[in-house]
Formats: sequence, C-alpha cells, structure tokens
Amino acid sequence: MKGLVHRMKEYLSIGELANIFGMDVQLLRYYDARGILVPSVRNEANGRRYYHFDQVYPLATIRYLRRLDYSLAQIKAFLHSNGLRDNLQMLSQQAQQLRRQCDELNATIQIIQQKVEFIEREQAASQRDKFYVRSFPRRAFLHIGEEINLFTHELFYFYPTVGFYQGQRKWFGAYLYEATPTEVHRLPDLMADQPVSYIPAGDYLCGYHYGPYLTIQDSIDRLFDEARRRKLPVDDCVITPNIVDQCCEGHLDNYITGLEVRILSLDEQNEKKSFAAISKPEDI
Repeated sequence: MKGLVHRMKEYLSIGELANIFGMDVQLLRYYDARGILVPSVRNEANGRRYYHFDQVYPLATIRYLRRLDYSLAQIKAFLHSNGLRDNLQMLSQQAQQLRRQCDELNATIQIIQQKVEFIEREQAASQRDKFYVRSFPRRAFLHIGEEINLFTHELFYFYPTVGFYQGQRKWFGAYLYEATPTEVHRLPDLMADQPVSYIPAGDYLCGYHYGPYLTIQDSIDRLFDEARRRKLPVDDCVITPNIVDQCCEGHLDNYITGLEVRILSLDEQNEKKSFAAISKPEDI
C-alpha cells in the first residue's frame, strides 16, 4: 500500500494529468503520438500511460506556447532545444510574429468599423426618388475589375463595393472612402500588390437605386434624365457605391446603391473629356 501511495505521488495516470490541466485525455494521447510529451511509463499489458510528476512542467510549457500561437513543430523544437539562448531567440521571434498579427487584426477592426459607419451614414441619408448635387473630394479605391472577379476577391468583403457604368462597360473597385489611404488603413495581405486609383473631385449629381442590381440601369437612365432636365453637362460614367448589399442584407429588394455622375467643367465640355479620358493611368 505504501508503495502504491508512493507511486501515485510520483506518477500520474493520463486521466489524472488531464484533470490537473482541465484538458481532454485525447490531447495528451495526440501529444504522445507526435513525440511532444511521451509518458515516462507505459504498461505493455494494458497500454496505460503514466507520467512522472515532473512532466507537469513541460506540459505547462506546451500550454503556454500554444497560447503564444506556436505550432506543434515549434513546440517540439522548443522542448528539445539546446538551451536558454535558443529558447529566448524563439520567444523573441514569436513575439515579433504576434505583433505583426496584432497590427493586422487592428487594421481589420478599423476597416470593418469604417464600413459599418459608412453603411449607417449613407443609409440614413438615402431617399427614394431624390436627386441632389453634392461636392466630393478626390476619393480612393482599389481596382477589382469585371463583375466576374467581384465575389471571389477578398476586398469585396472588407470594403464597400463601388461600380462604374459607362455605356455597355462596367467594372468594379473597393471603395477606400474620402481620405487617401495609408498603411495603417490597409490589410497588408490583401492590398500589398494593389495600386490605389482615384475618383476625381468635383460636383456630382446624385441619386439612389433601391432593389436588385439587375434593374439598376433604369435608375441610371432616370439620373441622366434628371441631368437633362436641370440642363447639367455630365460625364458619361456613372459611379455606383454599394450602400446596403449582400454583405449586410439578405433581401434583394432592400439593397441600396448610390448613383453619382460628375458635372463637367466648361473646359471639360469643350474638350469632350469623360471620366476615363481625364483620369491618369492609375485613375481607372
């Protein structure tokens, strides 16, 4: 009996070790199979595992490293490293990696919040059958391309979509709001190779389209009718920022899309320059 008591103090069954840490025994079996934490004693007759009490410490280290987002391969290397210097170097490298992830998460949070604020602001201002003139500064967007590229591009989910309709042509981008973007506003993995394009500043005749995108051409026609009624010389490219779309609304009839067409200056009228013509190569 004394020997048994002594053994229970020195060795822990897999269940006892799991209970200490509040973890599933299957995870300990997995660590055993991967050679990360191998039991000190294994009963060959019944396959039961027993861990020396000192193995509590490497298991605590494993849990700590998992919280630091170490991979299992990194944990194994850490536990079998040559000493303090190697482990401190690994910890320092992991800290740098976590800092980069934190920066990216903060950027993602900021972008999502910007999108929520944009939707709430523009949805509150929208009115059916209303046309008005609004002045815009130069606005930034990232070029996505044709409609077929839209839904498979991750930018579609993080930023409001902006469409460009020019006759039979239409193309799309990710709207970056009015301020020129800086690195802090970006998602590095999504935007690293994306050149920033710009919508020209100026006065725009604006309106709204309500409902599915399939009927947006009717609303665009009404916008041009309103421009003619007001005798406004306008560009032939209509800009359509999505306000309420499939990212936040499940019913097509509740979609809201902005309609904007730039009012041309006298010089632009004389030169007959359109949005595409006056834009620089990076200004789609």
